[in-house]
Amino acid sequence: MNIRPYDTSIRSLFQSSFLKIPRFQRPYSWDKGNLEEFWSDITNADREGYFIGSMVMYGARGSQDLFVVDGQQRLTTITIMLSAIRDELNERGFEAQARGIQNVIERQDINAEQRFVLLTETSYPYFQEYVQKLGKPEIRLTPTEEERGIQSAYKFARDQLASLILGIERENPEDPEAVKSILKARLERTRDILLGIELIVVQLDNESDAYVVFETLNTRGKDLEPKDLVKNLVAKLMPPSRGIDVASLKWSSVLDSLARSATTIGPSTYLHHFWLSRHEYTPERTLFDAIKKKVADAAYASEFLDQLVTDVETYRRIFEPDNFAWAKEELRLLKSLLALALFRIRQPTPFVLALLRAYLAKEISLKQAGDALAAIERFHFLHTAIAGLSSSGGVSMMYAAAARELTSEGDAQKRARHLQEFKAKLTGRTPDRDVFNAGINDLRYSQAETRNRPLIRYILERVDLSGKNGVAVDYDAMTIEHIAPQNPVGASPVEGYASLGNLLLVSEDLNTKLKNKEFGEKKEILLKSGVVLDPILADATDWGKEQIASRTSHLANLVYA
Repeated sequence: MNIRPYDTSIRSLFQSSFLKIPRFQRPYSWDKGNLEEFWSDITNADREGYFIGSMVMYGARGSQDLFVVDGQQRLTTITIMLSAIRDELNERGFEAQARGIQNVIERQDINAEQRFVLLTETSYPYFQEYVQKLGKPEIRLTPTEEERGIQSAYKFARDQLASLILGIERENPEDPEAVKSILKARLERTRDILLGIELIVVQLDNESDAYVVFETLNTRGKDLEPKDLVKNLVAKLMPPSRGIDVASLKWSSVLDSLARSATTIGPSTYLHHFWLSRHEYTPERTLFDAIKKKVADAAYASEFLDQLVTDVETYRRIFEPDNFAWAKEELRLLKSLLALALFRIRQPTPFVLALLRAYLAKEISLKQAGDALAAIERFHFLHTAIAGLSSSGGVSMMYAAAARELTSEGDAQKRARHLQEFKAKLTGRTPDRDVFNAGINDLRYSQAETRNRPLIRYILERVDLSGKNGVAVDYDAMTIEHIAPQNPVGASPVEGYASLGNLLLVSEDLNTKLKNKEFGEKKEILLKSGVVLDPILADATDWGKEQIASRTSHLANLVYA
């Protein structure tokens, strides 16, 4: 490996080379904190000599083109800030200075062809048209997730310049010529600091060595996630053929699908869950090492990418189930997935992914998929949502092992046996009734305590369903009624009024009729409205602390069963 380090400046680098950010690099990802720190550094720096560290690049000796391995975030940010200064100068009437900056951003190569100095593949053509180009964009583009980051960085730079201008105008309220002169000098100073930034370029000869350096940087503490390393790996194993970059296209389709999600799903998290749904358990910190051992050639890399593409929509169903179409007979799957989303748990995800994948591939029946999901729902309702018990690493390994068994099993009878064994394992981990009851007794819902409202609704819906014998109910049109009122007229609320035993699901209209009525009157209205009362309510002649506690215990027994 031939490594050539040398010191240079941004001005010299931009004037001597054309910089390409290769396809295996991660997208632009600087956030406001990164931008604020960088802007503060350069605006407080001397005119010359601000050191930005090292950047790793590769390119043939004598070639104008250098490919950036490490440094793309800083180079992109510098280009964005230069472009913002250029546009400010241009809009203020300093056309010559604006063209001067543009000659740094865009210039002729050895063949007299006009080129942008920094070329990015992942944000093309947005970065070129909306940032690097001098003048208004000629095409309308909807920015991708990465391009929204570029858009935000450009806006950040323009906002900082606007603040600078406002400060100058306030200092010179009656002297527009002085404002113009000071502004020009400040903008030129910021430009010169950016161009005078010093750095060390570590240059390699070829792409193969660059991939090695890319991975080595990660092992030495660089902030690279599994998604960045895996993208690098598949790009190395599947180079473009006949001008078509299949790896990049497939990888982009996965990221685009995740970006369209109504919930926040990180690509690295998806990679981890996807891997656990098919392979041996590994923690996320060693995920890339595990993938690298398996994905060792172009054929396996292609299969791996195809599986990622196929699974991503199924994966999204787990976290945003109500954004996908379900057949009427599949509604029990939808309800269980919505419950798991309510409980905010991620541990079952590898197995749920394997389960839905097997169901959609017709490898298991709807009943098998529904029963398994219902078992997971019940376990985490009892164990996590109510009892508040933390799950050990053994639970994560159990889910991953069950997912792997389901995915790898080719025999239908053995798959059915695996599912039965899995449900038995969940039952064996169910918390005992006393622990569960203690969690139920701690639940509160009132105007002052709303945190548990979704969970309370979930419990009350389950209770109500148990007495409906399959009759369809629109629970979205129902509201939670306090049997003993929260704000009784001329009195203090009953002790325990926010407990589960004092809560009931009713329609909006019925809720209005019941408001602040005495218990006897409420009970009569409920019965006349056809509401099926549980035994505690039906037998009660008065309603207070004891009745609420008794009904809480009764409801706990109903939902524990």
